[in-house]
Amino acid sequence: PKVLTAWRRYTAAGPGPVGELGERENLIIKGNNLLALHSLYRRFAGKVKLIYIDPPYNTGNDSFGYNDRFNHSTWLTFMKNRLETARNLLRKDGVIYISCDDNEQAYLKILCDEVFGRENFVATMPWKGRGGRQDAEHVSDIHEFILFYAKDKGSFVAGSEAKEDDRFPKFDSVANRYYKTQLLRKWRS
Repeated sequence: PKVLTAWRRYTAAGPGPVGELGERENLIIKGNNLLALHSLYRRFAGKVKLIYIDPPYNTGNDSFGYNDRFNHSTWLTFMKNRLETARNLLRKDGVIYISCDDNEQAYLKILCDEVFGRENFVATMPWKGRGGRQDAEHVSDIHEFILFYAKDKGSFVAGSEAKEDDRFPKFDSVANRYYKTQLLRKWRS
């Protein structure tokens, strides 16, 4: 109850009156993520369509506003607690996207297979993050990853109906729908 006490509502017109928290609100919650997840649990369990989390990559870089120097087993426990709570918030056709880098990606994938079920894995999406360093000791690491899971892959429907036009020029005969390709990358520093 203490968590959602100083929240603000923003609309197209700017900040507005708070009022009651509606079920169709899009929420951005800044703060301790486990506390926030548990605070939402009573009201939103089984009702959330999409969750995106950007957890500490466990690189030892403390320039962030959170701990990024966990030992490996502590980091996995940290993540498991949050992923289990997030899974319970998702509705049957809900999905979760989790950002990570090579430092913990393989272990996070196995943990997510355990929490969400290996059969609910949708994809690992690599994307070009930073530009890489010319003076890297071994290999210049320029990619990060987004792990993508559905709560129930059989209930999840990707995208929406698209018609052939300039924006969706390609056809997927397996999915029987039109699509477009787009570069997935970080556009600004």
